[in-house]
Amino acid sequence: MTIAHTASANGWSVAVVESSELGGTCNNWGCIPTKTMIHSARVMHFVSQAAKYGVKTSSPMVDLAAVVARKDNLITKRKNGSQASIDKNPNLTLFAGTAAFEASNRVRVGDEILEADKIVIATGARPFIPPVAGLNTVDYLTSTTILDLKELPASIIIMGGGPIAVEFAQMYARFGSKVTIVELAPGILSVVEPELALEAHRILERENITILTGVGIGSVAASEMGVAVILSGGASQRLEAARLLVAVGRTPNTDMLQLEQAGVNRDPRGFVVTDDAMRTNVSGIWALGDVAGGPQFTSRAWHDGFLLGRHWFKGEQISTRKRLMPYAIFIDPEIASVGMREQEARDAGHNVQVLQFPFAWVGRAQAIDELDGLCKLVIDAKDGRVLGGHLIGPAAGEVVHELIAAIRLSATAYDLQDMLHIHPTLAEVINSTALTLK
Repeated sequence: MTIAHTASANGWSVAVVESSELGGTCNNWGCIPTKTMIHSARVMHFVSQAAKYGVKTSSPMVDLAAVVARKDNLITKRKNGSQASIDKNPNLTLFAGTAAFEASNRVRVGDEILEADKIVIATGARPFIPPVAGLNTVDYLTSTTILDLKELPASIIIMGGGPIAVEFAQMYARFGSKVTIVELAPGILSVVEPELALEAHRILERENITILTGVGIGSVAASEMGVAVILSGGASQRLEAARLLVAVGRTPNTDMLQLEQAGVNRDPRGFVVTDDAMRTNVSGIWALGDVAGGPQFTSRAWHDGFLLGRHWFKGEQISTRKRLMPYAIFIDPEIASVGMREQEARDAGHNVQVLQFPFAWVGRAQAIDELDGLCKLVIDAKDGRVLGGHLIGPAAGEVVHELIAAIRLSATAYDLQDMLHIHPTLAEVINSTALTLK
C-alpha cells in the first residue's frame, strides 16, 4: 500500500489486487493482532505479580474469547481505515482475487485482465508446513489459526524455537496453558546474540515453559489428549498435549502467481529473486517485502515501498545493500537489535570490543522491579564507532531507536557517553553501557 498510495498521489492509475484481507500479514495475522494479545497476557502476568508492588488483588483469570474479540475489533478498525483510504482515492482501484501473470505486463484477476508498464509483486508469505509424518492427520495450529482460538487449551506443544514460537509460548503460558517448545537447533532464538538467547531461555523456563533443544519432531499422531509427537535426534520420546502449534518459518506466496508466464525467477525456496534495487530479472517488475526473501519485517516492507517511490518519482538511485535493519522480538522483557552481531563484525575485519551492562543496575528498572536483561554494544576498538546494539530488557523495542540513530550517523561510544540521558529512564542503559569503555 505504501507504493500504491505514493504512485496514485503522483497521478498514476493504480490497481491493487488482494486475495484475502487488506493490510496483509501485519494487520491481520502478525504484528498488530499478536502484540494486542501479548499485551493482554502481560496485563494478566502483571496483575498476578501485584502483591510484590504492594497491591492486593484476587488471582486473575483469562477470558480468551474476550481477548480475541478485542484483537478482532482493532483489526476491523484498521481494515476499515485501509478500505476508506482506497475508496476516497480516484486513482486507485481495488480488485478482489488472486493475480496470475499472463505476460510480463499483464495479469488476470478472475475475468479481469490488467495491463501496466510497471508491476509490483508484494504478495507476502504464509506459515511453512514441514513434511512431518502424520502432521496432515491432526488438527494442528499455525501462527494464523491460533489467533482465533476462543477456549484456552490445557497444553500446547510448539514446533520451533524462533521469534514467532517464543512469543506464542510466553503468551499462552501466561494465559495458563502448559507449554513445551521443541527446537531442532542447539538453542532457541538462533537469530539473536548468544547472550540474549540464553537470557531469554532462562526467563521462559522461569515461567514454567519446557524447552527442548537439539531435537526434532519425527512424527505426529492423534491421541486421547489431543495430539502426540515422537521426538527425533536422540532417544525416542513421546510427548502429548491438547494442541500442536507449527511455527518453523514462512514460505512465500508465489505458487499461484504463474511467474513462469512472465519469466520471473524464483530461488529454490520460492522467493522472488531481486537485486539491491528490488528489480526482478524482468524489466518493469519489482518485488517488495516478504515475498522477496530476507528479513520478514513490516518495517522492511514499508521501507521497500518508500525507496521505490523515491526512485520512480525523484529519480534517485536506490539500494538496500547497506540498509540498517532493526528488529524486535516481543517476549517480556523484549529483545531488540540493530547493526552487526559480534561475530559478523569480527568476520568483516573489525577490531571488535564488546561492552555490556545489566538492566539490574539501571535505576528505573529497579524502581519498576523489572531487572532481567542486558545491553550489549559491539564497537570498533580503533575509534569507538558503534557497529551493533543488542538488548534484552524492559521496553527494549523502544530503547533501541537511540542506537539506530547512533549507527546511522556513525556515532561512537564516546558520543553515547557524552549524551545526557534523563534520569531515571530505561534508556540510561545505553549511556551506562558506553561508560564501561574507558
